Amino acid sequence: MEYALVVLVACMVATSRAFPSGATIPGGVCVSMTPNPAASGGHGATPQDKSVTPSPYSVKADGMYYTTGQYVTVYITGPAFKGFMIQARSASNASNTDALGTWMATNGLTIINPNCNALVHMDNSDKTNLTLMWMPPAMDVGPIKFMATVVQVRITFWIQNLSNQLMPNVTMTTPATTTLTPETTTGAASISVSLLALSVAALKHLF
Repeated sequence: MEYALVVLVACMVATSRAFPSGATIPGGVCVSMTPNPAASGGHGATPQDKSVTPSPYSVKADGMYYTTGQYVTVYITGPAFKGFMIQARSASNASNTDALGTWMATNGLTIINPNCNALVHMDNSDKTNLTLMWMPPAMDVGPIKFMATVVQVRITFWIQNLSNQLMPNVTMTTPATTTLTPETTTGAASISVSLLALSVAALKHLF
């Protein structure tokens, strides 16, 4: 009886953690941001084809620039959804799949995934209009965009939901202005006039 109770509890724990937790994501998913399509232990489906079923979700970042040391507010909006995963990526180099910057966990709703520097859901409760906080890297990394996967329900999800582009807020410096002072020519002009007068006097003497 005791053994059966242990097995039952273990099964309940395994079931409760199968899909809602975003705590552990395999390394490959960090790059593709595509949930596991396997029927057993996964979502049992492939991503929605956006050309057939456009994503109802929007990812938007505040402003047009990011500044080192200042959080950027990012929004995920749309109909109720169960889970999500979001990263900041380079907007100028598609081959660079590095996740940039860091995220703030907010209101117990999201956790920072240790495997790939992504913000993910903590549970599978309905979510709408999420407000997230992203901290840029310490160095300028060029233009960036936010990329999110949003899971409406287990078998219905959209990948590569992209935000607007943010540029680094580089402080522009005004080039130094050099003022050129015209050279004084009064002395040279006086000498030229004097020489001319002497030349005229010499000519008069000769003729």
